[in-house]
Amino acid sequence: MNFKKSVSTGALLIGVIGLFGIESVSARNYSEKPSSSYTIAQTNSKITDANSPIYGTYKLTYSVDGIVYESTLVMSGYSGVMRTRYYNPNTSKTEVVRQNISLKSIPQGLFLIGSNPVYDRTSRAAKDYSPDNFLFSITPDGPVFFTCDQMERCSHVDLEVIK
Repeated sequence: MNFKKSVSTGALLIGVIGLFGIESVSARNYSEKPSSSYTIAQTNSKITDANSPIYGTYKLTYSVDGIVYESTLVMSGYSGVMRTRYYNPNTSKTEVVRQNISLKSIPQGLFLIGSNPVYDRTSRAAKDYSPDNFLFSITPDGPVFFTCDQMERCSHVDLEVIK
């Protein structure tokens, strides 16, 4: 079981290297906005199916415009489901959105593509929530994780393995 978790985590981390010369966490300039993973995917003709599946549960934390998003991603091979808890300024409430996640590969690393966001309790379409996209790379200086939604709002991502 620990070996399987290590292999899954290793596959996630190894698949995420070399991202546009972005520097290691300690050397990163957080005032610079990363290239949009959504734009990269749209213009990159080399989107392919990922070579290795990912299994496990991960906690992702990121922020956009000062709003912190806390997501739980459950990957079951080449697809998964992610639930995201965040404060919605349009409704002045904390909400939970669920979306489907597809695992792809591009030359810059692993690309997780979100689609079909719905409110978790009602399954009603979350029309004001832009699907998330994550680009994961491991550079020679260490891992780089960031997200850009389809509105090209980007953030660095903290990743924690849950199981």
